[in-house]
Amino acid sequence: METKKNEKKRNIRSIAEIIVLRQEEILSDWIENIKDLPGTRTLKLMTREQLTNETKALLSALTEAFSAEQYISIETPEFANSVTMLRDISSSRAEQGFTPSETAFFVFSLKDALLKYLQLEIGDQPLLLNEEVAKMNKIIDKLWLVTFEAFTMKRENIINEQSRSLVELSTPVLKLWDEFVLVPLVGVIDTLRAAQIMEALLNAVVETESRVAIIDVLGVPVIDTKVAQNILKTVSAAKMLGCETIITGISVSAAQTLTKLDVQFAGVRTRGTLRAGVRDALDLVGLAVLKREN
Repeated sequence: METKKNEKKRNIRSIAEIIVLRQEEILSDWIENIKDLPGTRTLKLMTREQLTNETKALLSALTEAFSAEQYISIETPEFANSVTMLRDISSSRAEQGFTPSETAFFVFSLKDALLKYLQLEIGDQPLLLNEEVAKMNKIIDKLWLVTFEAFTMKRENIINEQSRSLVELSTPVLKLWDEFVLVPLVGVIDTLRAAQIMEALLNAVVETESRVAIIDVLGVPVIDTKVAQNILKTVSAAKMLGCETIITGISVSAAQTLTKLDVQFAGVRTRGTLRAGVRDALDLVGLAVLKREN
């Protein structure tokens, strides 16, 4: 009796063996599970071939990890390949525009596919089935955390890069003529953008060897003490590089507000309009605009 019991136990396949034996079926079920997610855009954002290649490669890596029979933790060397692969897939999906839930479901949907074949193999032994399912769920849950962290990190990087690009686009430095440049400011100026404005202007001054820079603030909706101080710091930094700065576009209301706040622009050239500022800049570099006679 004991011999037959042991023989039956030895004939029970491991998770890795089940995956190898049922690989095509598991892959098919896994892909169908992904497709059946309500509202999923998986096959709109990638081809079926791409999805098949991803699931097949990841399942192969997991088979290798499970074959070690030490799948209590994904920190073991056996899971290194699977973890790396999941991070790459998550980063790629963040770039492709997948949502966090769509990306997470890519991993979670594997549970049902594997469970189906675990039940077929060891469903007649409930205790063993529960034990294997618990271990499998624990591993897949940990792999989901890896997926979520990688996806979130990539999305944050993408958002930061887009923010920097938008700031750069909203802060152009234009070379109007030899030796003087223009920085037309539009929108709110916070601490981060103020630092970017200063960096962009100083780099342009050095690259173009400009002697004069015009900072036009007509498009800045609010000029308070903090904004004014940031502009003054930029003016001071430009002066250290031998560049005179002209501030243009300060509105009547902004001038009144700054006066009430006792913000001093002493020593800083200011002009009411960009036109007046350009005329002043031309004069500083020894140029003049002459009307051509017909």
